[in-house]
Amino acid sequence: MHSKYGLLVLNSKNVQKLKQLLTSAAANLTSRLYVRLNPDQPRSDELVSKIYLNSANYCPKLDVRLVVSEIPGKIENYELIGEEKPESIGKTAKKYKKIVLGGTFDRLHNGHKVLLNKAAELASEHIVVGVTDKDMIMKKSLFEMIEPVEFRMKRVVDFVEDISGEAKCLTEPIVDPFGPSIRIKDLEAIVVSRETIKGADAVNKRRNEKGMSQLDVIIVELVEGTDEILNETKISSSSKRREDLGVLLRPAREVPRGEGRPYIIGLAGGIASGKSHIGKYLKEKHGFDVIDCDKLAHTCYEKGSILNQKIADHFGADIVVDGVVDRKKLGGIVFSDKQKLRELSELVWPVVRAKATEIADKSTAKVVVIEAAALIEAGWQNALAETWTVFVPAEEAVRRVVERDNLTEEQAKDRMSSQISNKERIDKSNLALCSLWKYEETRAQVDKAVEGLLKRI
Repeated sequence: MHSKYGLLVLNSKNVQKLKQLLTSAAANLTSRLYVRLNPDQPRSDELVSKIYLNSANYCPKLDVRLVVSEIPGKIENYELIGEEKPESIGKTAKKYKKIVLGGTFDRLHNGHKVLLNKAAELASEHIVVGVTDKDMIMKKSLFEMIEPVEFRMKRVVDFVEDISGEAKCLTEPIVDPFGPSIRIKDLEAIVVSRETIKGADAVNKRRNEKGMSQLDVIIVELVEGTDEILNETKISSSSKRREDLGVLLRPAREVPRGEGRPYIIGLAGGIASGKSHIGKYLKEKHGFDVIDCDKLAHTCYEKGSILNQKIADHFGADIVVDGVVDRKKLGGIVFSDKQKLRELSELVWPVVRAKATEIADKSTAKVVVIEAAALIEAGWQNALAETWTVFVPAEEAVRRVVERDNLTEEQAKDRMSSQISNKERIDKSNLALCSLWKYEETRAQVDKAVEGLLKRI
């Protein structure tokens, strides 16, 4: 039987067996491992980094927390990892009362924990944390998948106050590089990584201009890690976000289906996102039935159809010539006007959905994929077990549209402006896929997504 929480006590002797002890923790625990240093094992930046780096490698699924003082709760609530038991360490004076630091803190990982541990080690009263939001996160890789700022702040407070023993953690969203660091007068120090030391210099320059005291700059080395896709050599949130491509971000919906009926998922994505390529791959490699609603929509414009008459009534009789919609003229009206596009969609979507549902009901496949660019705008995701969104950064989508459709960059941006953003899609999806890199990487994401899907159904 596995335990939820564990305690690993390190001393000068068993610290040499850290890797084996962390491997044992991974085999015996399901949630969290607290690490405590006994008095004969001095705390150092090198050791803290070593503990978190090895945790990332040997027990990556556990939430590892190196406590600064006593462990929270009673000792009997933990499974002891190894034979060492905690000894009383007493209370030691901390160097500062108030410390500040900042970051995105997305998918709180061991690199973040090294920074936060340093702050908790040095501050006795308050640890002030600015958590980046809005424009401050827009240039980050896969920023569309960054967790909501309220969730990130809650995770930081929970971690810091759990390990600090006494200092309180105060968090706030920041939309500029300074945040509370140039507003709170009695701050004493700022914790930064070597990569962000220039930010600390900028903070002290602004504090000097405002007549505030200078902050001591505490530099922490980041935890090593490698991501060949993103070309990163440190453990980072962007690498964690990439790892989450092809993995459920939100639980699947409980959608009733009859015995022997297919499991239906949605596949959404904006212009030039790579959605169609992935739909084709799901069909050819994995044997899913894929209903291309963009192509299906074309059949709804058959000469003399009721839909064509509704379009003529709404957008003007000159849009329909001899019972057929002039698609070029209609496109000129709707692609540069979100409201007009929405009005057209509300005419088309019900017809397309009815046809797609009819096709899905007749399918004998295990999984049916309803592929539609505007699936989320139409609200179809609420009736599907899962929705998968395919995306690329906006600038890459523009580049692809220019190259594929022989448009100017301005025309491509104008066409894309009528769509909802990648983030809006992902926020309403169960799973995300990114086709930014080589085909092999995209297909690996899809294979991972399918593997998880087949286990769920």
